[in-house]
Amino acid sequence: MPSSDPKRRETATLPDRGDLIAELASRLEDLDTLLSRLEDAEQQAKDASEHLVRTRRWQEDTVRTIQEERARMRQRQHALDELADRARAAVTALRHHRSLPREVHELAVELQVLDAAGFLSRRARGR
Repeated sequence: MPSSDPKRRETATLPDRGDLIAELASRLEDLDTLLSRLEDAEQQAKDASEHLVRTRRWQEDTVRTIQEERARMRQRQHALDELADRARAAVTALRHHRSLPREVHELAVELQVLDAAGFLSRRARGR
């Protein structure tokens, strides 16, 4: 088809209209495929983000639980140490008696076993 511009002397051949429509359809399919891939990627990113949020919550809950358990363990250790201190004081106070009840001897042995097993803290051992 000749150019409509009178200054241009060469003739430009335009592709057939059917070829343009086919190329346009092909490009639209490509765009549709890319759009689908983008939507899939967005959904995967959303899912990953939700998973990260749930994981972070779980981590925070786990840390909180561990901290609470450590606090309970410290309280129990403190109570055990205080009990050991009182028991040692009682055993020491009764040592000057000529005969001690069997329970006092058993208590002294139990304190030694607890200490040897590592159930008493260093603070309680030193007393």
